[in-house]
Amino acid sequence: MKVSSPNKPVQTITNKIKREQILFTHKLQRPEGVWNNNQKSLLIDSLLRGYLINPTYTVLENGKQYVIDGVQRLYSVYTFINDGYKLSKNLEPIIIDDETHEIAGKKYSKLDEKVRDELCSAQLQVCEISDYTDKDVREMFRRLNSGKPLNTAQKMTPDMSDELSDAVLNIISHPFFKKVLTPAQLKSSVDLSIAMEILMLSEISNEYDFGSFRRDDREKFIQYYNDKVNVEKIEIIRQGLDKLDKSFDEKIKINKTTISFICYGAYRIIKDNKSFEKFMESVNNFLANYDSNDEYKTFTQQGTSSAESVKGRLEYWRNIIREL
Repeated sequence: MKVSSPNKPVQTITNKIKREQILFTHKLQRPEGVWNNNQKSLLIDSLLRGYLINPTYTVLENGKQYVIDGVQRLYSVYTFINDGYKLSKNLEPIIIDDETHEIAGKKYSKLDEKVRDELCSAQLQVCEISDYTDKDVREMFRRLNSGKPLNTAQKMTPDMSDELSDAVLNIISHPFFKKVLTPAQLKSSVDLSIAMEILMLSEISNEYDFGSFRRDDREKFIQYYNDKVNVEKIEIIRQGLDKLDKSFDEKIKINKTTISFICYGAYRIIKDNKSFEKFMESVNNFLANYDSNDEYKTFTQQGTSSAESVKGRLEYWRNIIREL
């Protein structure tokens, strides 16, 4: 593995992001936009004051740089320079060439020219990694993030094979999830958890029982499924998501503990060549009467990852599918 660590001006980096020469879509990275305004503002303030900032790590693939650590830093800088947010009102003025400049509460375009120039010329260290193996990248990602508060789903991504990572990315990239999940849920990778649940549900058989959605069983499933990814099955899941997406004209509220089961139902309807129109009638009826559905809600109130709760929801939706 080869690593070069050049310092680059912020302006150069943001230009590369705009031209899609630096990309945030590596399968090991958290989605951009996770940081709150205070975190983003402190980053910009640090750049203007010349404070030390952790390096960003990228891997070179087909002439492009994919960020594997540092997405939040680069994305925060890029969006600020494109007037994406205002700096915190708590920031103190900065001094450039013995002149005091106010930055608190300002967007990039409202900063004094000297401040904009200072920010654009500030340096960030962007490590470029080449001649690596996928194992190198996964292990380095694990070590870089060993002290960071990744959530349970995000911590599992290094354990996935390339095939499984690609399959999960193929599922969570579907626009359907933007209709059923809030921006906050997307930022915290709820879609990643749901994708894993869909795969677990679609794999269950007389020969294989995943047990539950708890962390230990998710980890066991990853080890089981890493070399068993079925591309045709993933395509059917995508077709089900296509039909679900077309069935809902706008955002719709669905309890997150139920989304994977509806997606599994859509997968089964297509796989079994049943009427999707009738399936959607059942889905819409279920959603309309959810508050009074005491039978189903017993499996969503406590311990929703337990085997009992998961099997209860699964059997409920299997019965719907059987009746179609």
